[in-house]
Amino acid sequence: MNNEYLSFIRDYSKAILSGKASLFIGSGISRPANYVGWKEILRECAEEINLNVDREEKNLITLAEYYVKSKQRTKITSAIRDFFADANGHPTKTHDLIATLPIRNIWTTNYDRLLERIYTNHNIPYTVLTDDISYQNINPEAKVTIHKIHGDVLVPDKCIITRGEYEEFEKTHDIVLSELKGEMCSNSFLFLGYGFNDTDIQHILSKIRLIFSANNQPQRHYCIIEEVNIKDYETEQDYLYEKTKQEHHINDMQSYGINVILVKSYNEIENILSAINDVVLIKNVAISGAYEKGYTYEDRASETALKISRELIKAGFNIYTGFGKNLGGDIVTGAFDGCTKVSKATEFKERVHLFPMPYKKQPSEEQRSLYTKIRKNFISKTRTTIIISGKKKSNGAEINSEGTLEEALLSIEQGNLIIPIPTTGGTALCVYDKIIELNPSYSQQEDFKSLKSEVSSSKIAELVLRIIKNHIKEHK
Repeated sequence: MNNEYLSFIRDYSKAILSGKASLFIGSGISRPANYVGWKEILRECAEEINLNVDREEKNLITLAEYYVKSKQRTKITSAIRDFFADANGHPTKTHDLIATLPIRNIWTTNYDRLLERIYTNHNIPYTVLTDDISYQNINPEAKVTIHKIHGDVLVPDKCIITRGEYEEFEKTHDIVLSELKGEMCSNSFLFLGYGFNDTDIQHILSKIRLIFSANNQPQRHYCIIEEVNIKDYETEQDYLYEKTKQEHHINDMQSYGINVILVKSYNEIENILSAINDVVLIKNVAISGAYEKGYTYEDRASETALKISRELIKAGFNIYTGFGKNLGGDIVTGAFDGCTKVSKATEFKERVHLFPMPYKKQPSEEQRSLYTKIRKNFISKTRTTIIISGKKKSNGAEINSEGTLEEALLSIEQGNLIIPIPTTGGTALCVYDKIIELNPSYSQQEDFKSLKSEVSSSKIAELVLRIIKNHIKEHK
């Protein structure tokens, strides 16, 4: 990545970490999920009134207006409902990355329910606002607010698509626009999935221009746009014309307080969001493991979990855990103690994130699928995984925990820094030996090698903190 990319990732990540970041999502994010654009929605409608949707690409809201005046709106409403049905599209990796980011406010002009579905997958409560009336039904438990300012497929007859509806927007969305105005003054926005010719973005920019004057831009905003590619044009003259046009558009965006990040392909958005995730989640640590009462290394595993959790919190890290059997209580005790040492006990719920498994249920394929979903959920929000013990009883015998192993494998697949504590035995010992075998770079680290024989919980906690901090320094 060039310096412009790195500067943007650093600055926007800081905004996220300070709770001062928002996202504005356009149709380009939904297309890879198999949802079509306006052209396909209006194609049949255009044919009915003897117009060609391809020739009217830049006037789609006017085309929709013509159709409604000629034929009423029923067919457009049905088209929206049919095209954006859940069965027709599925959340992508980009949606997954968005849900992983701790951003509280998402704005979108899309009608589909991809965002709602991905937040449901991540067990993150959300609320949806579509117009001024919807503010009466805000979910007080919501962690995320999705502002669907042009409507929702669940209420297709209210989706904004015609010229007349756009003209009435300010009357029906006065509260929405006031909130957008306030948020753009306080937060840094990232616009994703908008082409510079999109009708939606032109409409939104016209509203933003009213918010900002050229000399009053309290926040930096960003928009990722695909660079004009010569391969998309029949002649070099056409390419040069569009390139010049795009340069003018970029300059115009700056007058709205929006800095343009050019990419070769929108496929790069996933890489950019991954890089932002790495920065934002670098201090989130997963702790995996479990043990049974009477287990050979019970005392060592318990004390190690308690000490590591306490020191992580004191050092400013956040803990995510599946609350493994017995070990979960040790993690909570250590983390709570860490919170009281460096801040307030009331911050515990902000620093420690628990994802307990419903172990009392009868084993089944459905249960295993649920466990995997929960594990993927909390591990996706971390960049380091610590493995302590990982033992359970089966028919009276001690065996390694399949759940701990699955969490280790998910962490490795995600690219997390893996820190098994081998002297606590169980799955941790197996994973430690396997990592040394598969990744020689681990064996070259003195602190990592020292974990093989260290039995003092205090010394183990020191080694773990040093390994994590050195890793962060190397990846800044």
